Amino acid sequence: MVARGSADNKGQLLPHLFGVERAINQNNLPVNIIFVVEGEEESGSGNLEPFLKEHRAALQCDIAVISDSGMIAPGVPTLLYGTRGVVCLEIRLEGPNVDLHSGIFGSLVANPANALARLVSSLQTADGKIAIPGFYDRVRPVEPWERELWAGLPKNDNDWLEMTGSPVLFGEAGFSSLERIWARPTMDVNGFVSGYSGEGPKTIVPSKASAKISFRLVPDQDPDEIRALIREHLSKTCPTSVRLEIVDHHQGRPYLVRSDSPFALAAKRALEATFDKPLALVRAGGTLPVLQVLKDVLRVDTLLIGLEWMDCRVHSPNENFPIENLRLGVSMNQNLLTEIASFSPKA
Repeated sequence: MVARGSADNKGQLLPHLFGVERAINQNNLPVNIIFVVEGEEESGSGNLEPFLKEHRAALQCDIAVISDSGMIAPGVPTLLYGTRGVVCLEIRLEGPNVDLHSGIFGSLVANPANALARLVSSLQTADGKIAIPGFYDRVRPVEPWERELWAGLPKNDNDWLEMTGSPVLFGEAGFSSLERIWARPTMDVNGFVSGYSGEGPKTIVPSKASAKISFRLVPDQDPDEIRALIREHLSKTCPTSVRLEIVDHHQGRPYLVRSDSPFALAAKRALEATFDKPLALVRAGGTLPVLQVLKDVLRVDTLLIGLEWMDCRVHSPNENFPIENLRLGVSMNQNLLTEIASFSPKA
């Protein structure tokens, strides 16, 4: 299936709906189920927490299950036990009131685009480390057992190069590719806008420039603390020759759950029974703000069961989801419900 949202996240939601529907039709639903479906995850799920709080009593449960992540390789059952957090913001710089002739004014007033390029470059060193003072103070180190576990997964650097089309891989020194993706923080410019971008030249000093930036966080970083550090760094570093405005966008906390809990072991059995292969235990590089919200409001952990492939082009043209994974996802859902029903978590 090729369509926007086919993998993220309609193709991963439908197997759970179909699995429960099949169980009801067979008069064989072994546990009580509550579905909560919302469509604002890509913009921070701002209305979800108030909804959960308002309906807390009706939503009480023992465990949450979300499929909104990838399989480490096609056909390999994958269970996530952690995700990164995120802080998003926009930097806006203003100089002159209007665009100016670069020959007349280029050496007279500051160019906001030039200033923004320098300001953004101050956030990260050339080797990929984030250069904001205090940014790494709360970063939880990668555990030795995680390094060993991830080193044995069926994913290598050549796979990433082939998937991305990049000439070489880039990132923080001293860590493997999977360690950088799953357990180290990052800074990325998501968009950079200024001046004239049409065909041919136009010799101007633009009046304004802006950049949208996201930071991925890891346990135990706190988004509020990180945002304050970012704001302090930008305010101190920005030259007085331009006017600075920082616009806050959404954020989400990193999430980590025990991979040996009874529910996680039930998911392991269900996945291995469905795919007939050993389980891959991984973290994710993306962010699901709902995870910590569910933990804070409903006091439950979440099982993260990936059903999309890593090269499914999420957020890109030709996003896709294998129909075979839809079929397997239905079976996985039924196996999971059976496994969860086989033990009493509160006994």
